[in-house]
Amino acid sequence: MEGVSDWPFRLWFSQTSAPAFMSTPFLRATDTYPKHIPEDFAPELNRYVMPYDLIPQVMASRPEDFVRAARLFLEAGAKWVDLNCGCPSPNPVSGGAGSSLLKTPRTFLDFVEEIAAQLPPDSFSVKMRTGFDDTGVFAAAIEGLKHLPLRQLTVHGRTRKDRYDGEARWDLIQHARDALPYPVVASGDVVSWATWQNKKSQHPSIKNVIIGRGALRNPWIFAELRTGEPLTISRRTLVLALASFAQIMELSYNHPEKLDELVKSGVFSGTCAADEVLWRNLWSHLNDDEPRNLSVERFAFGRTKMIWNSLRSSLPAEFFDPTLLRAKTLGEFLSALDQRGDPSFSVAHTPAWDWLFTSSRKKNAVTTDLEVSPALPS
Repeated sequence: MEGVSDWPFRLWFSQTSAPAFMSTPFLRATDTYPKHIPEDFAPELNRYVMPYDLIPQVMASRPEDFVRAARLFLEAGAKWVDLNCGCPSPNPVSGGAGSSLLKTPRTFLDFVEEIAAQLPPDSFSVKMRTGFDDTGVFAAAIEGLKHLPLRQLTVHGRTRKDRYDGEARWDLIQHARDALPYPVVASGDVVSWATWQNKKSQHPSIKNVIIGRGALRNPWIFAELRTGEPLTISRRTLVLALASFAQIMELSYNHPEKLDELVKSGVFSGTCAADEVLWRNLWSHLNDDEPRNLSVERFAFGRTKMIWNSLRSSLPAEFFDPTLLRAKTLGEFLSALDQRGDPSFSVAHTPAWDWLFTSSRKKNAVTTDLEVSPALPS
């Protein structure tokens, strides 16, 4: 996710939920960039051994720019590189990248075919939406992909025009799954074990899914998908997890040598999940003070509040208290958080807040009157 899934975020997420793989944010390749992989863009490839696979994600307006960037990642050890043809953001689209490649089947297929002619089989994958303005191009695009040696295809079941409104078209993802000889990964509307089971019951041949905004709402979602039920965490676990996120972010920007030492020593080799003892142990490696005394720079505090702004939609109602977001320091925020709610609670999908994660952000009929902040990631 743009502006979200960077190295410190991935490091923290490996502790909350241990997904099988994670993706980098997209790297925008041009005729002059990149000449080498940016520092700390994908350190899992050539510096650290992590308990998840990493898929570098590249966006480009020209096939040759993607190929040049992809070769850098492949040489660094990436199993494959993902071509982003799904991003709906105005800047990439206006520059001829992202979902703009889906305006016509020929534009899309010429782009992918040229890449396939220059890279080894199975060395790149494609992430796409179901179209640009509508789904009229989708069937032809899928038909044209049949003969290409992709590693996999990921389909977000919405058009660029839809952005994140409406239900994802899993029937179209199913069409791609039935038509193509390689794995097809679904994207859209999986925000819990229950929603995943519902999708699988309707589309049983779809075995794989990626989760973006649902993971922001519930950083423990992959653990939930493995156990089949929402996780119960203690209030102290929540405080320690958010404090750890802020400290990881702070170290990555201001003391990367210390974070490097911690990663290489194996501090992040396991997963804390919902275990308060493991979170306390991780925190002891990150900081020797109480979370309520933690002081970080503004950017790290801002990123923590960004996580919180999404996460609180999966917590009991008292955590939606707007005064939490008004805290002026991280210590003030964590201290206030540590005094709210029951000692333990479930982290669970709450459908009443689904409207907050759409593009239009139109309230639905079951939404409560709790005050909310509009500053959610797009």
